[in-house]
Amino acid sequence: MFKNPIKYLIFIFFLFFSNDIIAFSYKPIHEFEIYRNNKKIGFHKLSFKNIEDKIVVNTQIEMIVKLGIIPVFTYFYKGEELWVNNNFIRAKTITKKNNKNFKFEAERKNKKMEIKSRGKVFFEDSDSLITSYWNQNWMKKKVLIDSQHGKKRLINVEKKNYEKVKTVNGDVFAQRFKVTGTQDKPNGKKIDYDIWYDEEGRWVKIIFKVKKSFIEYFLVTKY
Repeated sequence: MFKNPIKYLIFIFFLFFSNDIIAFSYKPIHEFEIYRNNKKIGFHKLSFKNIEDKIVVNTQIEMIVKLGIIPVFTYFYKGEELWVNNNFIRAKTITKKNNKNFKFEAERKNKKMEIKSRGKVFFEDSDSLITSYWNQNWMKKKVLIDSQHGKKRLINVEKKNYEKVKTVNGDVFAQRFKVTGTQDKPNGKKIDYDIWYDEEGRWVKIIFKVKKSFIEYFLVTKY
């Protein structure tokens, strides 16, 4: 079947190690600048540590919207995730949104995912994933758990074309995905955003609307 030994080795590599490729394609720091209506308001930074078969991901997000010199909206988020063999194991996050504080924990336990949020403990299917977009496995799901406050999101992902995506360091070639859905509650908010991944599977852009504001991420890290 494989007359060319090099092609055979490439096939074996992808067969046995493709689940981990996404993790190793990232640099230790993967960072975005965040813009609201074309004005910079903050950043979203991912920090990766590869330890044998484990990946530890730390996330920091800061956003401040001002009216003149007065802050009218503030958002601070810190989180840590553990993945083993490209499988989500657990996460802890802390969020401060204006004057509201949220704590969230998720941990895979046997056949269930234990969620601690909003003073409650509940369980979801162990195959569930949180809203962490660096790993494309989330796009295989119909339900995501919001990593801020533990609420369910019912989503549908539609694959679009490859496009040139502007970054701080120039254009990259990336595939766009359209994500739509709703929060899983009566009259839940609509979900509608576009997200892009480059040819190595790295997250390189996202755009969405919040009320009348247009939010756009620009990749800072150079690849």
